[in-house]
Amino acid sequence: WGMEKRKRQILLFSLWFVFLSMVAGITFLSLQNGEETKMLGNRMIMEFAKAGHGQEEVTQTLLDSVTYVIRQGGRALAFLMIGIVGTVTMYVTCQKCNWLIRTGLTVLMLASIAYLTEKLKIYIPSRHYSFEEMMISMMATAVGFACVSVIIFLGKILKTASQAKAADSCP
Repeated sequence: WGMEKRKRQILLFSLWFVFLSMVAGITFLSLQNGEETKMLGNRMIMEFAKAGHGQEEVTQTLLDSVTYVIRQGGRALAFLMIGIVGTVTMYVTCQKCNWLIRTGLTVLMLASIAYLTEKLKIYIPSRHYSFEEMMISMMATAVGFACVSVIIFLGKILKTASQAKAADSCP
């Protein structure tokens, strides 16, 4: 019993550490000064644009387009992962809680992270709030949440079915 409790504590600590590290990382990136962010990404994005279009000249329109796609794709991927890891973390942490409470807390936590990382930009020089970007973050966390929830739900159905089958096969 003591060893199981210790393993659970290590698992919980590890899940929370990974989840909070991801949230801290996306928060750091989201709340950087707009000019610093542009300088950080411009060189890398220019290389992507050149690689994707060979030797032809890279126009500002193309550069803006590639920048938008990379940033929004990165945002969606980051928030998808936050949705997945956050949901797993909350489900393991609140394992014995009522389904409604556990789900409500998880959705509230994920939606708050997606909302605040965008809304707090209004306090950063040369940054602005974008409803579109906030919705991308919300949708990505929702997809992560849904994926984990469906997998857990299907796992419970399979477990119940296999237990019922085992009970039926006993004499």
